Amino acid sequence: MLGQHFLNSTRVAERIARAAEVKDELVVEIGPGKGILTRQLAILAKKVIAVEIDGRLARFLEDSRIPRVDVLHLDFLKVNLRDFGHAVVVGNIPYGISSLIIEKLIGSKNFVKKALLTVQKEYGSKIVAALGHRGYGHLSICANYHFEIRRLFSVPARYFTPSPKVSSVVVALQPKKGIFDEINEGEFFEFVAGVFRYRRKSLKNAILKHLRWLPDGADHDLLAKRPQELSIIDFYRIYQLILEKR
Repeated sequence: MLGQHFLNSTRVAERIARAAEVKDELVVEIGPGKGILTRQLAILAKKVIAVEIDGRLARFLEDSRIPRVDVLHLDFLKVNLRDFGHAVVVGNIPYGISSLIIEKLIGSKNFVKKALLTVQKEYGSKIVAALGHRGYGHLSICANYHFEIRRLFSVPARYFTPSPKVSSVVVALQPKKGIFDEINEGEFFEFVAGVFRYRRKSLKNAILKHLRWLPDGADHDLLAKRPQELSIIDFYRIYQLILEKR
């Protein structure tokens, strides 16, 4: 089950559904399991597309015949969100593929009205982390470039089955337009990720490790900093210098 921990509290499910604010809207739910959150979403939503990769759970949901719920037996990572127009995405997402799901939402953000995700607490901290905060890194920069992100509330481990070793947190993601024009976003964030692989080194040495060369014209004070001390604007300034040398 991809390391997923299923919600076991109706009260918490109700709270998540209310936080999603999905009155008369189409919802795509990631990994509904036995449907404890699905039922609460269906009360508020126009329709819920419950995307479940596990065949047994998908059949259980189909047999449950929850009103306004269509079950899609498929891997969410293979779902074309374009097919659902402008949906709200909600889910208690498997810890092991959290980054893949975030990448999926980034690639499909033009077809996502908003997303409400329950993630591992540490992972949630990395998503929302700002410059200067613990956990700030490539994920923080990339996620916050594409989304306005809010941390809503924690969900203790006892509200999941099997019980994980850590608490979870519910985060809301609202798609937004990127701040840079005429940029290959995929290539830019690949550069940022590459530099962050050497986060304990100076930016100068991290770039040399990643690119095997150093662009001319970079600010010496900037090059002396470590990657986690740089804002997205700082990374963009370096990236522009790299593009000029091509």
